[in-house]
Amino acid sequence: MAPASKHSIEFDVWGCRGSHNIIPARSKVGNDTSCYSVLHGETLYVFDAGRGLLVLGYVMSRNSRFRGVRRVHVLVTHAHLDHWEGLKDVDWFWRSRNGLAVTVYASAEAHGAIRQGFAHPSYVPLEVLAKGTVRSLSFRTLQAGEKRRIDGFTLETFPLHHYSGGPRSRNYLDTLGYRLTAPGGPGIAYISDHEPVRRTRALEDGILKGSQLTVYDAHFPEIREHRYGHGSQEHASHMARSHPGTLVLAGHIGPMLSDDEVFATHRRHSKGLPNFRLALEGVRYRWNAAEGRFDRLASTERL
Repeated sequence: MAPASKHSIEFDVWGCRGSHNIIPARSKVGNDTSCYSVLHGETLYVFDAGRGLLVLGYVMSRNSRFRGVRRVHVLVTHAHLDHWEGLKDVDWFWRSRNGLAVTVYASAEAHGAIRQGFAHPSYVPLEVLAKGTVRSLSFRTLQAGEKRRIDGFTLETFPLHHYSGGPRSRNYLDTLGYRLTAPGGPGIAYISDHEPVRRTRALEDGILKGSQLTVYDAHFPEIREHRYGHGSQEHASHMARSHPGTLVLAGHIGPMLSDDEVFATHRRHSKGLPNFRLALEGVRYRWNAAEGRFDRLASTERL
């Protein structure tokens, strides 16, 4: 595949835990709720805005590789607050005249939850926080099945299977999966939050087929534990085996699992699978166009 431009494409893991944060922050797997980023020149794409977004914002203000960023596109998957709670505290809305143009993409349902969550008297609307800080703040509504161009990359949206509650009291959410594709490659997909079932397999195969890196919902260790709209490391490993050309990262890892449990599960399911890894916080990958793969780099700065 040809490189997208003279700029490298880098993928960072900032928050990989699902549902809530771990306190104290001592996990070697991860402590913060969902947040991942794709850096390309002046543009930063962000998958979900959990508490990991605070780490990203902090690093952006101190690390030279983010110095040129002018546009930030935040892709929120759904309305659950652990996927957008970081927006109120990220440096972007507290550091004066920082010059960033921020756009938040989400379903209508998720946008409604964000606006209600930050509205008076619960907090302060993002539009107020944006005054005197970012260059601009805008909101864009997405639906499943869309394809649009965003700063040169192609964004595709997919319907995911996610809900709250048990078998007799399920509340389904309008949840979006994403795939970003640079001109000439690579494709980077984000499948979280999602509970795989038989009818979703064709969709999942289609997403991975066009991706060189995919973050997969792996909240539970085993397939038999699937519930509450979440998947497992075991299922993610099966998808990695079916798509050897895709690097599959297990994310949205259950917060109640210890490091020992997470690593032991990964050892069990990753045997013979060099393309199946954990989405560990602080780890960075760079697209190697010559080899057509993502290479892991040294850990990035963490709080």
